Amino acid sequence: MQLTGPFDVDLQVHTTASDGTCTPTEVVELAAGKGIRVLAITDHDSILGLAEATAASVRLGGSTAFTTGVEVVPAIELSTRDEPDKDFMELHLLGYFIDPDDPALNETLKRVIQGRVDQKRSQIQKLQELGFDLPEEEVLALASGAPSRSHIAEVLLRPNPDRVTGKQQLFDEYLSVHGKAHVPRPFELSLEEAIQLVVAAGGVPVLSHPADYPHVRDPVGMVRHAMSLGLRGIEVNYPYDKNRRHFGISKTELHALIRRFDALADELGLLKTGGSDFHGDRKPIELGEMGLVYDDYLRFKAACEH
Repeated sequence: MQLTGPFDVDLQVHTTASDGTCTPTEVVELAAGKGIRVLAITDHDSILGLAEATAASVRLGGSTAFTTGVEVVPAIELSTRDEPDKDFMELHLLGYFIDPDDPALNETLKRVIQGRVDQKRSQIQKLQELGFDLPEEEVLALASGAPSRSHIAEVLLRPNPDRVTGKQQLFDEYLSVHGKAHVPRPFELSLEEAIQLVVAAGGVPVLSHPADYPHVRDPVGMVRHAMSLGLRGIEVNYPYDKNRRHFGISKTELHALIRRFDALADELGLLKTGGSDFHGDRKPIELGEMGLVYDDYLRFKAACEH
C-alpha cells in the first residue's frame, strides 16, 4: 500500500452533518478542486449529509456509481459502546456503501443521535457545575447534525482560557471515558450491533484507525476479536501523527505503524482502506492528505462487490 501522497481517494471525511466545519457541498467542491476522484462521507453516527454531497457530486459531473468527476461513497462512522471484557474501548466502525434509505438504519440512527444529545446536555451540566462558562444553547446550535465533544470544546475554550490549554486537555481531563465530566450515552450500539446494522443496510464494516484507541490493551487481539463478529476490513492508511494518541510522531514512526496494520490485514485477509479524517478547521489535516490511490480503491470496491 502506498504510504505517501498524493492520494486521489479519501475514505474518511466529516462534514457539518457531524463535527466537520465544511458543508457536504463545500467538501465535494474542495475535492474537485484538488483532483480527488473519490470521497467517502463518514459523519459520526449520521447520514444527514449524504444527499447533499451526492447532489453536489452529480452537479460537478460525478455520481455514486461512476468514476468521472467526484464519486461519493455513502458511508458512516459509528461510535460503539465500551465493552472492557472484550477490549472494545471507544471503538469507531466505518460502514461503506450503505443504503441511506434503509429504514432500520434510519430508525436506529435517530435513537443514536438522541442519545448523543442527551449525553452532551448531561456533560454540559457537569462542566457548568465544575465552574465552566458553557451555554448549552450555543453548543447545540453549533451542531447542525450529531453533537460531539468537539462542539463542546469550541464553545468552552473561548471564555475559559485559564482553565484548559486546548481541546486535547479538555478531552483527556474532562470528556474521556475516565474524565471528570464523562457521562455514558443512554443509547449506544455494541460493536457487534454496529457491524450487523452496517451489513443489514448493504454496507461493509471496517474498523477506523485501529492503532488510535488509548484504552485498548491489545490492538491486534482486538482486531482479531472484531473479525470474529463480522468485521471485514481495517483503515490502514491514517494520519496518526496528527491525531490523539500518536500526535507528533515522526514520519518514520508513522510509516512503521501503518506497515504493522497493513501486514495484519494481509495476515487476516481483511480489506484495507485509508482516509484523512478531514474535519475542516477542527483538525490540522488537509483533504486527501491520507487515503488510497485509485487502483487500490478499485480493488477495495470490487472486493466489496460494489
